[in-house]
Amino acid sequence: MDYSTYLHDAKITSSKSGAYKNYLVKNIEIIGQRKLVVIGVDQDIELLNETISALRKKNVKVPEIVFKATIEQDKATADGSVRFIEELRGKASSFYVLILAPHYSAEIQLAAMDKVMGTSAGIALALKTQCGYTERDFCEMNEPAGLGFSMANKKISGAIAADAKRCGGLEAATAQQLSSYKDKMNGQRCFILGNNGKLDELNTLMNERTFAADGFCDFFSRTPQRPAYYLLTDPAAYLGNGKYIEGMECFVNADVKVFEDKFKKKPTYLNPLGNGLVEALPTLQTAYGMYETSVIMPLYEMLQLAVYMGFSEIYIYGFDGVFSLDIDGEGVGRTVQEGSVAGFPDKAKQILERVRSYADGHNIKVYSLCETTGFSMFEKIKYEDIDFSAASIFTRI
Repeated sequence: MDYSTYLHDAKITSSKSGAYKNYLVKNIEIIGQRKLVVIGVDQDIELLNETISALRKKNVKVPEIVFKATIEQDKATADGSVRFIEELRGKASSFYVLILAPHYSAEIQLAAMDKVMGTSAGIALALKTQCGYTERDFCEMNEPAGLGFSMANKKISGAIAADAKRCGGLEAATAQQLSSYKDKMNGQRCFILGNNGKLDELNTLMNERTFAADGFCDFFSRTPQRPAYYLLTDPAAYLGNGKYIEGMECFVNADVKVFEDKFKKKPTYLNPLGNGLVEALPTLQTAYGMYETSVIMPLYEMLQLAVYMGFSEIYIYGFDGVFSLDIDGEGVGRTVQEGSVAGFPDKAKQILERVRSYADGHNIKVYSLCETTGFSMFEKIKYEDIDFSAASIFTRI
């Protein structure tokens, strides 16, 4: 099950609608003369509007929703219909907030896998710590309530477990192929390429052992160069670019459907809901389970692959702009100053810190060629300081 399917599931929407009705009726007196502001997922807001309309037909005086607030500053609109959460600071006496964001763990994981930013608990905390709200000034509308929500939670958890089992089966089917890479590149160096590099530099880098993923295939129409290894985690990257991807040595997340028979070499499957390749590092499922770390999943998987293969030098290039906003501990994202590059949220940096710690303990050097402070745990190096002489390259082949 993906997040969109979950949001449109009839039983789940019915459960939510019933909960929204109960929460609104229960809090009418607390809301008082205040107007309503909503924060959260559009599909849930649409369902809330339907619930409010039904209550008004029964003469329940539900206050007006005046605007939508957002925790992503770049999504605020000039017309004021969508406002950044900071505009609620000190305004609890005027606006009561309805939070319609992922609440329980399975729902949060589904949303994270679909790159949906924000959780109910995070937004609630931001309202309290950053806007001066109290528990009487907002309501977490997706907080589980009643049997319907319990059944929905069970259904989602079961669907994720089923997906994990199916992905595990595909990973097991190519386990022998995967094991052939183990420590194959001992003593060599590699480059992990992001999607924001310069083409002339990428052409040079792709003469080395390189990893790339997903949207990197947009470069392929402009250069005959190809990375040594390609990781496919996003189904959208396969659509329209299959002719490029199928000709390379590929690792494919098992939740992505591909046409195996078209590949030059059978792809090796990875289970994004499994343990990963390096036992001492956080599992892939852990990283996939929250927005702040799911965004760096391709990078994290490529780092695990590089370590698994035994590379002793790993260079990270082209990952500036992975996060377009600076995201704080409550999950609120603020725009960066012009000319600056957003850092990584703490949860993403914690994952990378674990990689650095593992590398330090296993005589592996990890370097960053990026400007973002998100890689501050790794030694920074400039592109022009790397030795690309023929001798340097061919000793690593």
